[in-house]
Amino acid sequence: MFKQTVQKLLTGAVICETAYPEEYEYLKAGSNNQRVDDFLANLDRNLSYLESAEAYYCTFVQVDQSNSVELTALFSEMRATFRPLVEFLDLLLTASHADLPVRAKSVVNINTLFDPFEHDQTLRDQLRRLTSIKPFKTNKVETREQLVTVFQKLEEMHYLVRKNAGSSRYYASAKFDLIYLLIEFLNDSEKVELPEETHSQQEELLF
Repeated sequence: MFKQTVQKLLTGAVICETAYPEEYEYLKAGSNNQRVDDFLANLDRNLSYLESAEAYYCTFVQVDQSNSVELTALFSEMRATFRPLVEFLDLLLTASHADLPVRAKSVVNINTLFDPFEHDQTLRDQLRRLTSIKPFKTNKVETREQLVTVFQKLEEMHYLVRKNAGSSRYYASAKFDLIYLLIEFLNDSEKVELPEETHSQQEELLF
């Protein structure tokens, strides 16, 4: 389990009870947690814990020239998916009339969303725009098919998890909580120096 857990962390996985229950239970044991953290330290990384979501993930000890290339690649990947994910969360909040946004362990039943979208042109237009861009891009034109595509993609990206194949109930992973953490970071760090090509896009990420 040690190797399996470390490999997931190094590939950017957010280990929580929903997405990776076995690895999560493994890391909850203090001795295992310390062993993984000690190993990651050899790679100039830390085992970080997000208490509000009960999730573990891997972070760099510091940012310098030795990891600038990797960090730039990670930032580019994050930038490509961040805005569509935020738009999805806003769309879901509107369609479900929920008081709180989706967070770790939240349950979303896709069947309850079909009716609101079918009876609200504004929601359909927003969904159509969302499914015209990556990572949710699709040629599907029916609202139900577009929604299914979005949820399937989120499942592939480990934002949503189904306990049983074919189930309409999706459980949110802690990756959503990291989105909110990132939003807070961007809102609170106007003085952070970003790569030059991202300065013009910083305002687009804030809301």
